Amino acid sequence: MADEDHNGFSEWGGYFEAKKSKLEEQFAAASNPFRKSNLFDGISIFVNGLTNPTADELKRIMMVHGGTFHHYERSHTKFIIASNLPDVKVRKMDTSRIIAAQWVVDCVEQNRVLDYKPYLLYTNQKTTQPRLNFGKGKKNDSTLDNSTVAEETELDGILKELQQDVATSPKKHISHINNLSATTTSNHPNSSHSARTAVDPEFLNEFYKNSRLHHIATLGAGFKQYVCELRQAHGNKPFVKRGELRTLLVAGKLLSEDVSTKTPKRYVMHIDMDCFFVSVGLRSHPDLRGLPIAVTHSKGGTGATDVPVHPQANRQVERELFAQRFEQHLHDNVRADKVRYGFQKNMSLSEIASCSYEARAKGIRNGMFVGQALKLCPELKTIPYDFEGYREVAFALYNTVAQYTLNIEAVSCDEMFVDLTDVLQELQVDVMTFVTHLRQEVRDITACPCSAGVADNKLLARMATKLAKPNGQHLLQTEDAANYMATLALDVLPGVGSSITYKLNQAGLSNCADVQQVSLVRLEMLLGKKMAQTLYQNCRGIDPRPLVYEQQRKSISAEVNYGIRFSKYEELEKFLKQLSGEVHSRLIEIKRKAKSITLKLMVRAAEAPVETSKFMGHGICDNQTKSLLLKQSTDDLEFITQNVLKLMKESGFPPNELRGIGIHLSKLDDVVESKKENLIMNMFSKISEKQKDKSINIPIAIPIKEPLDMKAKSDSTNVLSLLKNAATRSKSNPAAAFKIANFFQVTATESSYSSSSPPPPPPMIHVASWADCFLNRSDLQPSTSKAGLARENKRLCRADQIVTKYMEELPQHMHPAIHQYITLNNKQKDVAPTVEQPEKQTNIFVNPNYKSLLATWVKTEAVPKPTDVNLIYLNICDLVLDNQMDKVYEIMKYFCCIVKTKRRNSCCWHMAYNEIESNIQEKVQEILDCHIYIREAIDCCKCQSFRS
Repeated sequence: MADEDHNGFSEWGGYFEAKKSKLEEQFAAASNPFRKSNLFDGISIFVNGLTNPTADELKRIMMVHGGTFHHYERSHTKFIIASNLPDVKVRKMDTSRIIAAQWVVDCVEQNRVLDYKPYLLYTNQKTTQPRLNFGKGKKNDSTLDNSTVAEETELDGILKELQQDVATSPKKHISHINNLSATTTSNHPNSSHSARTAVDPEFLNEFYKNSRLHHIATLGAGFKQYVCELRQAHGNKPFVKRGELRTLLVAGKLLSEDVSTKTPKRYVMHIDMDCFFVSVGLRSHPDLRGLPIAVTHSKGGTGATDVPVHPQANRQVERELFAQRFEQHLHDNVRADKVRYGFQKNMSLSEIASCSYEARAKGIRNGMFVGQALKLCPELKTIPYDFEGYREVAFALYNTVAQYTLNIEAVSCDEMFVDLTDVLQELQVDVMTFVTHLRQEVRDITACPCSAGVADNKLLARMATKLAKPNGQHLLQTEDAANYMATLALDVLPGVGSSITYKLNQAGLSNCADVQQVSLVRLEMLLGKKMAQTLYQNCRGIDPRPLVYEQQRKSISAEVNYGIRFSKYEELEKFLKQLSGEVHSRLIEIKRKAKSITLKLMVRAAEAPVETSKFMGHGICDNQTKSLLLKQSTDDLEFITQNVLKLMKESGFPPNELRGIGIHLSKLDDVVESKKENLIMNMFSKISEKQKDKSINIPIAIPIKEPLDMKAKSDSTNVLSLLKNAATRSKSNPAAAFKIANFFQVTATESSYSSSSPPPPPPMIHVASWADCFLNRSDLQPSTSKAGLARENKRLCRADQIVTKYMEELPQHMHPAIHQYITLNNKQKDVAPTVEQPEKQTNIFVNPNYKSLLATWVKTEAVPKPTDVNLIYLNICDLVLDNQMDKVYEIMKYFCCIVKTKRRNSCCWHMAYNEIESNIQEKVQEILDCHIYIREAIDCCKCQSFRS
């Protein structure tokens, strides 16, 4: 038991105690190479809040002069360094240890440990914080105290001395200083860089400030808008840089090959910065060039391979659950292997955003966990993110290219497509000569290398860039495209992810060469028509997509998947209001309105541990979404927030189970366009109101004893329904019922007549004239009285007479084909037609009118007969045997559509279709060793619950 208490994990706070001890060990290990004196030997400090010098500078001073820097306040911390503390803290803390930061500076200056009492922040005479003077204070504001100037001078000397010590130290220890300088201040609960949860009011700002995905997405979307603005501002002005380049060409400073002016060829360039994050970061760390480098939030070192883990976390369980989900649901073996190797022991789960080519040679890849990377390459150096640097270099890249042409399709902050056709035609310069000049100019301005690929379409240009890296360029000719593409794996193609790759691999297709040997019809069965056509073309190097210069935002969102930990709904509601404000500000920034609101939730999976292996991470979750379509577009913050809260309540998930939250706004409308639409809508509404005021007289050509209801007069389908129901319920004349059913079926499919055809059937006024002889208003009202039942029976007889007379006069008023169809069916049995009728044909689907046959069968049968279902299956199997898979695809697609048009509670039809499809899929698998991809599917909830 004593050993358990000693290891720091015996209780809830044990995890943090172990972490504090680990940080002290790391600090001591990193201090040894830079220790210059033992001035502060035995003295430990903890910095509380903002100080001057800063906490980072004080830590370096203690490191050089033998002191100890505590990232958290400990019971054995000797001094607490602060500048100002709130009254609540002052009353509860031991003020005898709270001193000003100037004590550290003075001790270093005099090279001895001074008495700390004159530097106490609070004494017996001053038990509360000093009042802040908000007055302007003429003397205090206009003059500086000499002591303050002296302090700043002394501090500058110390910092310069410290920087010199670091600069002259061995390279292998440089990263330790950088690591510790940013590591544990982020874990300090009272510092400005503390690792907050979503309950903290400042969490959202800190999250987006340090989120690399947020910065990447924001920069990418921003440069798409930036290109639009550049094009609008430039107009038809000439490009000055083209003139300068032409001068260089004339002077002979650039070599140019012969360029044909007769038939200008299209050239598309794909330019991409090499290891963008690393290249920008090395501008501040030039001494690390040539070494294996990784950009990540983790600080590397031994701490990344042995990090503290929450006692309630279960890495083994979480690792297997993640791997199973990636393998079984996403078919992504790469990510499955990543978690299996990365979750071992207590290695850091911080991801690598970018790594240098030296690190890639060691087996390290982007997205790999830092702990796993350090096992492969212990000498790996880590550098922090430089978001301002990324922005600066990205703008320099775009501005450099924009000086020559604005035919730019922005992809991300470090990647773009450029149409060079007009530039090359005007300058009469060889394409690769121009690309060389442009790349060198980018290198001179940004101090970062870039690679470029050139071809006649976007796909080949991107593939050419892969051949050009690192820091090169390549021209991929069209005639070489098919042979080059044949060597590539399928997952390198745009839009081909792990799921599509898995489907293709299951069908025996592993690379582009395999797909080149497959017909388009088979690809459509596997992937659907649109994706199959794209893959069919891409595998041959064909890409008809044009460059999109002015891209409009289709959606905007704000998502958080870290630090989401709530214990009650009030905390969740407060956070949702903050997140709504964040997404609203982004909506206002692009001057758009949204019509659809979607709430995205990551809910802890039932089998997942409550505490995650990654501190405050989301762990294994089930993704849930809930959407709302608004009546009109809006950019009102209060309205958006109300609907977000409404969607959250409707979801019903408890706050403590949430691990990620996002708000997605889509169906964006332009503000200017929405104003125009509103004007048009107002105009039409005014016209409608004027028309309502006018009296509209509708002549009534049907005289009846009592005036019918206006709805009954205007809707002729009421009369048709009356006739159909009467004929169906008739017992004395079943043939008439069959005739009228056929009539309605045929008239529904035949919608037009030629000019030479007979006139359409007589107008319904003819039928209504018969109804005038027999029907009263009361006849159309249901009744359960004896008199009502008598009227019902009498009306049935009258309806039979009406149908008989109408059918006798019908042939002379209808199309001959319709009359022939009815006459042919009258010769059959007096039952509704089924698919068993065409027995003489070898296959019912050979008939070009097979769709009408299927539609008739589905619409007239309430429940499908087993013999009909079997006949459909056998006929489709014949098509499979004849390898007419395009016909099979069209039949199944149409069959599914007409089954879905049935009313609800048609589960018998749903189950019949699913049975046919399942058997057909087995037949296709047996004969062709593949499956048919049918986009249409039966989505009946009752059927699914029944099958489950």
